[in-house]
Amino acid sequence: MAAYGKEAASALTRIDLLDRRALAEIVECTFAQVGQCQPVADILSRLNAEEFARLKGQLADYIAMLLEPNLDAETHATQARRVGAVHAFVGLGPQWLAHTYSIVEQQIVDRLSALPIERSAPVERSINQRILLDIREQAESFGTVGKSLTATITQIDRSINSVANLSDLIRGAFEAMDSIEGLLAGLFLRSDSTGELQVEATFGLGRRYHEAMEEGETPKIHIDANRAAGRGPGGQAWRSAEIVVAHDWMASADRAPWRSVSAELGFRSGAAIPLLDESGRTIALLMLYSHYPGFFASNRIEKFLIHLQLVLGREVARRIHAPIVPMTESTAYRRLLDIQSVAVLYQPIVNLRDSTLVKVEALARLIDERGEMIPAQRFLPALGESDLLQLFETVLRIACRDCMMLECAGLRTNIAVNIPAPALADPRYREVLFAILLENGLAPNRLTLEMLETPEDAADLTRHERSIAQLRAHGIEIEQDDLGSAHSSLVRLDRYPFDGVKIDQALVQGARIHPQRALEFILHLTRLAHALDIPVTVEGLENHGTIEAATILGADRGQGYGIARPMQASELLQWHADFQHRIDPQTPQTSLGAMAGFLLWDLQLAELARWPNMLAEFTRGDSIIDRYRRTHAATDARLEHLLARTRAEASQGANHERYRRARQEVMKELHEHWTSM
Repeated sequence: MAAYGKEAASALTRIDLLDRRALAEIVECTFAQVGQCQPVADILSRLNAEEFARLKGQLADYIAMLLEPNLDAETHATQARRVGAVHAFVGLGPQWLAHTYSIVEQQIVDRLSALPIERSAPVERSINQRILLDIREQAESFGTVGKSLTATITQIDRSINSVANLSDLIRGAFEAMDSIEGLLAGLFLRSDSTGELQVEATFGLGRRYHEAMEEGETPKIHIDANRAAGRGPGGQAWRSAEIVVAHDWMASADRAPWRSVSAELGFRSGAAIPLLDESGRTIALLMLYSHYPGFFASNRIEKFLIHLQLVLGREVARRIHAPIVPMTESTAYRRLLDIQSVAVLYQPIVNLRDSTLVKVEALARLIDERGEMIPAQRFLPALGESDLLQLFETVLRIACRDCMMLECAGLRTNIAVNIPAPALADPRYREVLFAILLENGLAPNRLTLEMLETPEDAADLTRHERSIAQLRAHGIEIEQDDLGSAHSSLVRLDRYPFDGVKIDQALVQGARIHPQRALEFILHLTRLAHALDIPVTVEGLENHGTIEAATILGADRGQGYGIARPMQASELLQWHADFQHRIDPQTPQTSLGAMAGFLLWDLQLAELARWPNMLAEFTRGDSIIDRYRRTHAATDARLEHLLARTRAEASQGANHERYRRARQEVMKELHEHWTSM
């Protein structure tokens, strides 16, 4: 007996014992039996009364479909695969599906027993064929769901290898997860300084959920257990560093703050996945939501969540230095970039020896609806790979145009533009770069590319090394930006033939609180670069003292507010005409300059350890700090006394304990001079 076709239709048409009432009885009896067994009992326990009633109606409708005389194979297979996917996602395996159908089929057979055998037998055979085919299609759907999850994992793993920043990493993972049947929404969150979790990316209905948080319809998730917003799955997962699953999102009291909006969006289960650093500390959180109760209970979904935690946790930890950018802001930034609401300001870089202009750095700004400029440190972390390429193209085009305009006005200068390290080996950047240079008639040797600090592995280093050599062959200079900000910058210094390095301004800005430490960094990083015959630019020179100290310590170039603030291209002409900044590195005017001179004196003293006969002559000689004391601290008897004591103890050598103590007393006195200014 065929499952479909005229013969099956003829047999099933003559059934009058399986009306709607009979189907309802079959459903009740079926649930009464399977509902006592695990895991069906767990699945059913997550349903509220309305959902359970709806499920019964759906089963009755499905049985009615199986008994439909004119059912065709294609329609049946489509419906079976759809239902099979749902069963797979809620954790109902093929064995329980077969058990359920055996109960249903037996009840149908019992009701058909009242019919003559010549009528009931064809019906039983047709129904049996359809049930077997239904189980087969649903079982295949189980496999399809598994393959879908595997494909999603593969897509995420592949995207990880092709992205350099946090924005693209999460965007790629969410694009992959958005294709999973049953997942309604996802959020990526990180904690701000108050412990409130800020949403940085979403997929599916996650955007609407985030909007509800921003509009105050539902609270933002918190990590503090003493707050109601911190007692839900998200807060629990953050604190415990373990995955927390809510099989029935609406049931527990700890989800009460989010219940109204969750019900509106159809959230019935959820999972909070903490992403951990190497020490096991939570650094970010994934929140996933499904419209199926118990969606996250199945073994295959559990393994999927664990994989997400391990893989994304490792990759997020590598990129966690990126500051938090709430999603509302990141969306606005990308929109401004798309509509070309971009401005370029220029900050001069000068030769610290003679104050001549070396080049100007092009600094990107976004312009918001109020006409206010948004600095790069706020919007760059929100940009993905394609956004960064678009920004690079826009900034380079404006900078080249302005450079030629300045030359026509009488100021010939070079320009520096920032570039992400991965872009050096990206042919799209090279194509854009040379096209814009040609378009504006700017010679390649007037452009410097400042290589931003980003994580690199051994393969990256090799690719970038080749790319740098090719760009330098065209005359383009390559500089390492932010030297000293991370380990990889020192590795680069060893591998790449840089035309210059820039000491990270964060090191210099510490001079107000820890001046000795800041100057030690400048001194030793400068000596390291000079040993490799690489000129040094010090960023963040905000006042005369830091400019003077950097000059005394041997830096070649300077940049910062103490020299010039970022300005429009049209303002550069007047600045250049007016700028004067004379530094005498032998006679400092500030205590910070004197401290820099004293560090040099101490370094020279240590180097004389091999020539003790020269030590006495050196300690008696006039020094930079002596000249500072005579010209700017003549009335400071304590400094005079400390210097005399230091000279006396220095005769024992730079490593002698009494000299080291005297040295620190001098540093402390100069520190007090500097911080009291």
